[in-house]
Amino acid sequence: MNVFELKDRVAIVTGGGGTEHGTGRIIAMALADAGVSVVLAGRLDSHLASVAKELNAQGAHTLSVPCDVTDPAQCADLVAKTVAELGRLDILVNNAATALMVDPLKLTGQQWRDSIDVNLNGVFFSAQAAARHMVEQGHGHIVNIASSSGIKGDEHMAPYAAAKAAVINLTRTLAISWAIHNINVNCIAPGSIAVPDHDLTGIPQDELLRQRAFLDQNNPPIQQPGSPDDIADAVLFFASDGAAGMTGETLPVRGAEWASAYS
Repeated sequence: MNVFELKDRVAIVTGGGGTEHGTGRIIAMALADAGVSVVLAGRLDSHLASVAKELNAQGAHTLSVPCDVTDPAQCADLVAKTVAELGRLDILVNNAATALMVDPLKLTGQQWRDSIDVNLNGVFFSAQAAARHMVEQGHGHIVNIASSSGIKGDEHMAPYAAAKAAVINLTRTLAISWAIHNINVNCIAPGSIAVPDHDLTGIPQDELLRQRAFLDQNNPPIQQPGSPDDIADAVLFFASDGAAGMTGETLPVRGAEWASAYS
């Protein structure tokens, strides 16, 4: 028996309507390649349709469901549509996120609330909706995408770092609560990830490119920014029975980013 086999399982990927190099799209592609039926969830139907078309062209079984994860009713509807169409839900990947870089002294109340709403509340509402079905089903895997910012903090990213730290602790709490129902809840904390066409809100594109060029020139390969593929590989592990003995864990995916300074 191959404990890493995922064929014929069903997964929801929030933030699944990403750009060409976006983490959501890459995670969805990796799951589909492993034989998983993938439900793409996100706010923009046009983006979902684009990724779904690509997956379907490769023979994947794909469903697109527009969903704002900050709305519990929409999260419940997402799970209901998934089960109605595909008959089950084995895996939830909480990938939807938004990043904002602003000096904390200049951060508005609305910016704080919007960031916490997507990056923390959306994770809980999606997990809650998925777990309600998984409890009835008797098993499930929930994978939350946090960030190294939630472990070490990040300059000018106060709400993002705070929310991601909360996601790490939320993962532990949900793992404890739902272990009795055979639901594994784990977390991935990516370090620097190179996404060529990602525009981080609040930082000029030329500054973003300058920082990436510096990292490329000054770091050995294993310390350079990772890729969305690295995150997708970790998702495949946590989504499999190979991770059955792990729950409430946070896996940093950061190369040698902090090896000499942090453990």
